[in-house]
Amino acid sequence: VPGRNYWTHPSISVQSPCDTSRDIITMSRDTRSNVVEACGGTKRAVESDEMDTSGDDEVKKVKNEGEVDKQDEKKDSSPFQGLNMVLPTDSGVCCIPLIYSQDTSPFKINDIIEITGILERLELDVSEMDEEGSARFPPSSIVPRVHCINVRLRDHINPLLSCDPVDFQQVEVTALLNDALQIRSELLEVLKKCLSRDPLAAEYILLHLLSHVYGRQDEVVTLGKFAVNLTKCPPKETKFVECLSTLFSSICEKSFVFPLTITNFNVSTMLPKKDYNANRLKSGLLQLPKGMQIILDETVLEPGQLKPNGIENLKSLGNLISWQKLAYDFGFNYNIEFECDAKVLILGEGKSLLPSDVTVPLKAMQDTVDYEGILAEFQNNQDMVDRFRRYLTVLRRIRYDQVSEEIQKKIEEDFVAERKANPKDVTGETLHRSLVIARLYGLSRGHTKLELEDWNSAKSLERDRISRVS
Repeated sequence: VPGRNYWTHPSISVQSPCDTSRDIITMSRDTRSNVVEACGGTKRAVESDEMDTSGDDEVKKVKNEGEVDKQDEKKDSSPFQGLNMVLPTDSGVCCIPLIYSQDTSPFKINDIIEITGILERLELDVSEMDEEGSARFPPSSIVPRVHCINVRLRDHINPLLSCDPVDFQQVEVTALLNDALQIRSELLEVLKKCLSRDPLAAEYILLHLLSHVYGRQDEVVTLGKFAVNLTKCPPKETKFVECLSTLFSSICEKSFVFPLTITNFNVSTMLPKKDYNANRLKSGLLQLPKGMQIILDETVLEPGQLKPNGIENLKSLGNLISWQKLAYDFGFNYNIEFECDAKVLILGEGKSLLPSDVTVPLKAMQDTVDYEGILAEFQNNQDMVDRFRRYLTVLRRIRYDQVSEEIQKKIEEDFVAERKANPKDVTGETLHRSLVIARLYGLSRGHTKLELEDWNSAKSLERDRISRVS
């Protein structure tokens, strides 16, 4: 799983690639199997949680502006180097799952699935194979096959919670809702410590962590996304971004930090692209599973010139944030858009060039922050860390009821009054944003439907934020 954080990894002892004495992976009932990606019913190379990062999609080191290391180019020419990693930080092995009788129609591209099957790895003389054939059909000694016995969709990879949908709703949700307020208070306190004791910024970051796409209207409006641009962040020397990213990796199932430097923009491959020679889809940095937490670090951005690839990457990031869609490049000027669900947090000193749903200027309430001490204290309290992990996983998947007629009437009255008082600034987008904030605020308190206090609190948060922005 791209961006999978350390605490979600299954405790499976898999035989060494050189050991061919056993061909069957056995798993106990409580063991989580390797998670791979699948695209519909096609049989293509997919990655588990541990894979070699060298390959076609590796971000090249640039010696100087526009010059790529020749050694990397030579390395990429090998048919076995491209194990098709999504993120440069991922590592592991590669396999091709072979699905026979099971219906694969429920599986969509970038879904996380769990496979139980028989591992096939035959020793072949690679030197006897031609380059084109080995690129299309790599031998099982290099890329093992898994003959699938059972395949099931995984909604989450949190090892602290049940994977069974019925148990999840009846047991996990019920237990969490009783403690939601207390856990919310504890998590806000930790966030405030990392954010220079700023309570408003902590509230918005918490809502951001709970956000997810829960619907789409007319293929235009994406419901539930909540990208936050946190401005006036401390400079990179303070380790502010490192502190937040470490905290997120400790409580989020999947996260990834992308430094927004000119070099990274110019040399990165963000869009997936079809390789017709190898007959496979070459992964891009933004080909990510549902629920991915992305941190875009603008504190490292320096003056420079974007090349055509950098401009295209900037555009792709903007489309992902605004529409939660990603265009896959199939060549011949033919792109196909696939829906995404990624949480994007932009950290910078000023307002970002990238779009966001809200801009929150950080207001430091204390001069110095001991980021290392905050993280050490947090990580030493394992019970609290586990509570945060359950809290974020459960509340993002909770069943949320429709808004009652009484609340709808109140919202309509408030919107009409605000628009009458300020017709220039209060728009339909303002109403949509307030509804998203109210929904997330209610979820953070363990509410399964929108209540009046959630709506009033959302309006109060927005008033404080807008006054700080202006």
